[in-house]
This record gives sequence, C-alpha cells and structure tokens, in this order.
Amino acid sequence: MSAKAERYIIPNIARALKILELLAKLEKGASISEIAARFDIPVNSTFRIIKSLEAYGYVEEENRRYFTTPRLLYLGYAGLSKKGLVQNSVDVMHILRDEINETIMIGTMVSNEVVIIEQLPSFEYIKFTIEIGHRVPVHASAPGKAILAYMPETEKQAVIDHLSFERFNDKTIPSQSDMLDEIEEIRTSGYSVDNGEEITGIICVAAPILDYRNYPVASVWMTGPDYRVKSKGIETIGDAVIAAASKISKRLGQDDQILKKQSL
Repeated sequence: MSAKAERYIIPNIARALKILELLAKLEKGASISEIAARFDIPVNSTFRIIKSLEAYGYVEEENRRYFTTPRLLYLGYAGLSKKGLVQNSVDVMHILRDEINETIMIGTMVSNEVVIIEQLPSFEYIKFTIEIGHRVPVHASAPGKAILAYMPETEKQAVIDHLSFERFNDKTIPSQSDMLDEIEEIRTSGYSVDNGEEITGIICVAAPILDYRNYPVASVWMTGPDYRVKSKGIETIGDAVIAAASKISKRLGQDDQILKKQSL
C-alpha cells in the first residue's frame, strides 16, 4: 500500500476487515484474546470491534469464541453477481440439471478451497445438496482440480505447494506427484472427476469456467450418488459439463481460439 493511500485508512475499519478475514479462515473460530494477540492490538479495542461486528450480524459468539455468519457470504455473493458470474451461469445450470437430472453446483477458489456460491438440486428423490458458502478441499474435489488444472504454471505450483493432502479415504489424492499426474489427465479430457475422494459414495464431475484472459475464475459441476452417476456414464456427463462451462465462459469473454493456440 502506498504512503498516500495509507493517509486515508481508518485504523479500526482496517482492523475489523482483518479480523473478518481471519475468522473466515478459522473453522474453530477465535477468542477475543487470541484475535488481539494475533494482530497485536489491545484487548479492549478488539472487544469493541468484535461487538460492533456482532451487532451488525457479521460474527456470532459461541462459548466465548467468535465465528463469521452467513451475512458475510451475502456480500461476497452480491459481488460475484455484479461481476456476472452467477447471473451468466444460472440458466445454463438449469439446462444442465434438466439434461442429466443431478445436482448442479458452481463455485470459485478462495485460498486452497472451493467455495460453493450456487446450486440447483436434482429432481431425484435421493439427491446431494449442501449449504451455499460451504468450502471443499482443492485436492479432493472435482471443481478444485478443474480450476487448478487451468491455472498459470507458477500460480498452480504455489497452490499445490500449500496443500496438506489430507486423506479422507483411500481414494483421496495423497501427494503432489499424484496431483500433477491427474492435472495432466484433466487438461487432456477437459473435465475432472471426484470419485468419492472426500465423501464416499458421492461422485462429482467438473469443468473450469474461464474468463476473457482464459483464467479459471470458477467451476461448474455435477454431484450425485455413485451408483446413479456411473449408470448415466461419466464420460457423457463430462461432455455435458464441458459444454455448460464453455457456454458460461464465452459469456465472460473467454476466447477458445487463444486457448487452442496455448495448448499447441
């Protein structure tokens, strides 16, 4: 930040934003003393900021620990909508859902996770749904792998270097080398598959959504029980998901001719 920009910064607003960013990353929340120590600010100041955020509904308290609330998600969701991602995706998601009759989701990467920002549930009696705002790990999710596969090399490697490769079951990708091998396969097929790598029995098939720079800003994917997805054909579903992602990408200005040249 430049010295000129710093002149206009209001310290407590800056602190509040930093606290929100911290709490958004902490699954177990944080106490006031932990937050104060993290940012080296007085406990009294931290208390006042937290209570202000709580009064406006951005954080909530449980057992003297503080967590972000869905209200924070609404701001991010509105921002994404204004940029055109959600607005340009919903009708395409409807078509895809009607075509394969499985739950369709769209999400974007935040740090080393994918945040779900919209979903359309299947019409099937047994279906998979999840809360908007839920985060899924990059290495054990189809959307995470799809986005990662189309990132610039340096950024891709930086993300991979910071992955913990937590094992959820014996199908979870266990290492960097295995991840890189799978990424090559995704670049060839155009879609990625999560074959129950986080949740046993649930399959996801995803494709990246690219913007005008051919940068993977998001992913669209299908989620359903393995017995039904396999009967419908993963390759067939993959082709349908690619077509949907391509349509959304073109609305965001993606140039597939440039992408073809880059792949040569």
